[in-house]
Amino acid sequence: KKDYSTKDEISDDMVLDDTDQAEAIAIAQNFDEESDPNSQNQMKAYIKQAKLIITGDQFSTKQDAYLVDALRLACGSKPCWQSSIDAEDLKRIEHLKKILKLQNYTREQKNDPRDFLDDLKNHAAGFLSPLIESIEVGWPSKVLHSGVVLVDLPGVGIAQDSYRDVTQEYIQKKARALVLVVDRAGTTDSTVDLLRKSGYWNRLICAADDPSSDPCSLMIVVTKVDDVANEDYGKLTVHADGPKPKKREIFIKLVEELKPRMRSQIAEQLGKIGESENESVQAARKQAKESILESLEVHPVSAPELGKLLRDDEDNRAFLQNEEQTGIPSLRESLAKLAAKERIHRQERIQEVYKRLADNLLNEFFIIESQWQAQKRVPTEAEKKLAATLGEFLSPKQQELLRREGSFRNFLDDTIPTTIEKSVLEARREAEKDVRSYLQSLQNAHWATLRASVRRGGTFYGSRAINLPEDIVSRFQEPMAAVWGDKLLKVIRSKTAEHSNDIATIVEEICIWASENSDPQNNAPMEYQKTRIARHAEQMKQIGKESADKLREIVKIRLMEVIRLPIKDKCEQFVRSGDDVGHGVKVRIMNLFNQLAEEATEAAKQPAIDVLQGNFNTVRLEIHKAFKQWGNPIEDTKDLIINRHDRQMRDEALLADLGDVRAKCPVPWATSNP
Repeated sequence: KKDYSTKDEISDDMVLDDTDQAEAIAIAQNFDEESDPNSQNQMKAYIKQAKLIITGDQFSTKQDAYLVDALRLACGSKPCWQSSIDAEDLKRIEHLKKILKLQNYTREQKNDPRDFLDDLKNHAAGFLSPLIESIEVGWPSKVLHSGVVLVDLPGVGIAQDSYRDVTQEYIQKKARALVLVVDRAGTTDSTVDLLRKSGYWNRLICAADDPSSDPCSLMIVVTKVDDVANEDYGKLTVHADGPKPKKREIFIKLVEELKPRMRSQIAEQLGKIGESENESVQAARKQAKESILESLEVHPVSAPELGKLLRDDEDNRAFLQNEEQTGIPSLRESLAKLAAKERIHRQERIQEVYKRLADNLLNEFFIIESQWQAQKRVPTEAEKKLAATLGEFLSPKQQELLRREGSFRNFLDDTIPTTIEKSVLEARREAEKDVRSYLQSLQNAHWATLRASVRRGGTFYGSRAINLPEDIVSRFQEPMAAVWGDKLLKVIRSKTAEHSNDIATIVEEICIWASENSDPQNNAPMEYQKTRIARHAEQMKQIGKESADKLREIVKIRLMEVIRLPIKDKCEQFVRSGDDVGHGVKVRIMNLFNQLAEEATEAAKQPAIDVLQGNFNTVRLEIHKAFKQWGNPIEDTKDLIINRHDRQMRDEALLADLGDVRAKCPVPWATSNP
């Protein structure tokens, strides 16, 4: 097709002659001249990837036409330029054809470790690496056997980058520790920027109201400490006052100096996250910083020295004396401890649910057993009198319960939906300030860089990655998460716990009254009932906490998806109108940025309200259902006091079965009831 500038696809059977080739190259050069530096850098990166895939060397001297023909062959199409493909490259192409037909590729080391390692290298860093989305490697290692799963995340990249999505999803949903690798320079301004772009910072903000609900530790691993030791050693001279220190002594001293220095650096970098006039946002940021510093571990290491120690090569000796001095064993131990802590935490949660279920079941058995045993007795005059006066005592209690239930229902059905809307408005005002400050920080960037950020959503500003939709979204999400946690999640947990405690208190008062005014033989059922209601109240508190955790996930994950679209639409509209080309483009872009600070956050407001209220409605119904299943605890207690129950339950055989249950149940629960 002669009009290459239309960017139409070239058909699979198209073969271009020399004239076509020259014309296509000329047009490509014109495109390159008009494009901004970031577009050129991206094209160069693609060419390097193509060279790596076809030749196994990203610095190969092969021409673009050769690479295109080879890639077309790998995809099963005819070459355009009739290039003569080298024999070694043809081998890689044949391998590519097989790989491209597979969704997953699996192999074990077995008896050929060298071939396995070569294949692993090709996938991880060789000619197949540009095609790999993820690699899972199992290895016979003690630290992995302890339950640690190490994930090498691909980074945050820029817009349209699936790597960024992979990184953010893992860090925000699955990671229990983030290991940040830095060199001897330590953490810099870009470190906090990375923590924000990766989703780690916002994850901590989302959990600021309840840090234990979603913990994620931070480790800093410092590399190249051995290089510093070598440099410092080379600078030393022999002094008359003593011998020259050994390299390992310099290394060990550096390690001890680096630990407090790195901690101080990260504290300083976190301190640069601005103060906020909003109390909720300020409190959430403070808690997030504290969570990072409380969990922070610093591990200076030397992998090269460990390798030398393991190889024990007399021509390349390590200057360190043992593995412990390399810092690697300490890092292994810390990772294993984190895994053990997580495993214990999960086991405790399982055991807690298991015990609560067993306690509730056995307590119900004990209550039924006591009721049936009571039916064998003829009611005394005192018990008959108790039944007559019980109604008078319970009436105000019933009224109090109805009042408290109405208040709690009003809180869920009316107060929270209104609070959600107010919270979004409050967060939106705070977000606008942060977004405006962020966009103004870009005003010194080159106009082509700014245009790329609008056209494609993302680009690089020096070493700093710009991604307008993501960066604006994160600055909307942070105040939203802070306000949401403080004004809603914390309140939902406390109100649910308060209502559960109120019910338990009312029932306890009734049980105490019944014990004081009835036959002492009825004391045991009353104690069972108090225990039953108290445990049920604990269960309802857990439901409140789990409901808050569900809503926390909405802010952490779903909210970003919803509010990203209005921002993206605004940028696309700017490009469609042609405002991204011509004289004065930078001025127009900066004006767009000023609009985005207000309009993007305003456009995100209603979608945010809709998704938050919609998801809260689901949680609200779950809480209502849970309390409804609880029934009427006052009526249940009343029935227990006057020994009223279904006549169909009078079964001596079942009563005997209950005794068997008591005898066979686990000892801790068999003896824990009154």
